[in-house]
Amino acid sequence: MDLVTLAKYPFLQAAKEYIKEQGPSVDELLHDRVYDRARVLGIERLDQLFTQRKLEQRSMISQTDCIMEILSYPLARMIAICIGDSYFIKRYALGEAYHGYQQLLDEPATFVNEVAQELELHVRYDERQGFSLFFKDYLRHAPTRYKEWKLVNRTMDKGFVQMTQRVLCRVILETLRQRLIAELSELACNQMIVDVFLEDIRRLQTQVAMTRKKMKTTPVGKFDMTLIPPCLKQILAAIQAGENVPHMGRFALVAFLSSLKLSTKEILQLFSTAPDYEEDKTRYQVEHITGTSSSTAYKSPGCDKMRTYGLCPTDQMDEICKRIHHPLGYYNKKWRQEKKQA
Repeated sequence: MDLVTLAKYPFLQAAKEYIKEQGPSVDELLHDRVYDRARVLGIERLDQLFTQRKLEQRSMISQTDCIMEILSYPLARMIAICIGDSYFIKRYALGEAYHGYQQLLDEPATFVNEVAQELELHVRYDERQGFSLFFKDYLRHAPTRYKEWKLVNRTMDKGFVQMTQRVLCRVILETLRQRLIAELSELACNQMIVDVFLEDIRRLQTQVAMTRKKMKTTPVGKFDMTLIPPCLKQILAAIQAGENVPHMGRFALVAFLSSLKLSTKEILQLFSTAPDYEEDKTRYQVEHITGTSSSTAYKSPGCDKMRTYGLCPTDQMDEICKRIHHPLGYYNKKWRQEKKQA
């Protein structure tokens, strides 16, 4: 596999083998001036993927360009681990996966098939019929919370779900995201990384803390995020962290926000960090639930239904949870408490 391809897809096994066989030692990578550019690119990689889910176009003209790009990937991973924050790791993993997804869309079908196979997806490819994926892999990785992704709306033949290259790339995105989170969560921080990148690590930790604080305390319109019940707070946090959330969870959140008179625009703002966020589709779903584009405005489900769907985090319940029967009741009670204290 050529260096340009390895630079574009540094998560592939071939890239790992290249670094192992021809790359520098960890000490050389961290201290040798020859690799200054790789260290700069590693930090840029983290900054860009955390904030905008994609890398800016970088030069791949020379062999050196490609090598530095390849080396920036393990550096970024090691630094991400030392930042020591699960939210940062999830956002970074989402960024790497989404960047890979965008690149794969323009690749030959045979190459996409090879990537899927390496990620242990049971996929088949035929020049006439396109791709098909074993249904268990599809259910495990596809965003089936959306109507068009549900298995009943897909064509299946002998246990394999037929799909286009774009659909398979979306499944690869989720597979890679999950794999990266699992890998990075299991590894320990190397003190050598801290010694070299301490200033950048502290800067990124501060940025993460500020982002977390903004997510928790910044009201959207008249809505105060600090007052929402634990069940919906968990759903909202998962969405903003780029995690996949079941359809019922998203439905409950949209109906809840609509009951508090949030506009479609304000609700879309909360959903915009989802890994597969597409404004047109999300707007359609939000407007359908809120009654903007349909004859029915759906009500937010109560606590019993939330428990039935496994959306009630019993380990996070507080005293108010024990005295109310509906998420709106929780919000109103918290609001009255805050007003009384003020």
